[in-house]
Amino acid sequence: MKKLIFLCFIFLSLNTYALDSNKLIKLEDLNILFDLQKNDWNENVLFLIKKNSFSKVDSDSDVFYLKSIFNDGEIITMPIFSKDMVEKIKFEYIFLDVNKENLKIINNHFNLFKNFCFEYLDNDKSIQVVISKCN
Repeated sequence: MKKLIFLCFIFLSLNTYALDSNKLIKLEDLNILFDLQKNDWNENVLFLIKKNSFSKVDSDSDVFYLKSIFNDGEIITMPIFSKDMVEKIKFEYIFLDVNKENLKIINNHFNLFKNFCFEYLDNDKSIQVVISKCN
């Protein structure tokens, strides 16, 4: 239940009017996501989609993705599991207007997390961040 409450706070903080670094995921919340097993993740997504600002994104796998909607776009959270544990998490930030400032805010924010490694991919529609724990 504790993880469910934290997960709810994580995604409620993503529901915002504009991209702002204090509205991005916190280190504590990221650690909780990496501690989730596949069944816990799917159960939490099913709980959260009851909120108007969230929806489940179907994928080809047995893992649900979560979409959080904000005024300037949406964020899709996609965990990647290995042996039922989170190996990576992919956040796709889809904006009505992607600009360099959004990438800078995201890059600066995630670079503060010293125990995690990041890959950034951006195009004219979205910014993707793939996060894994560094060894």
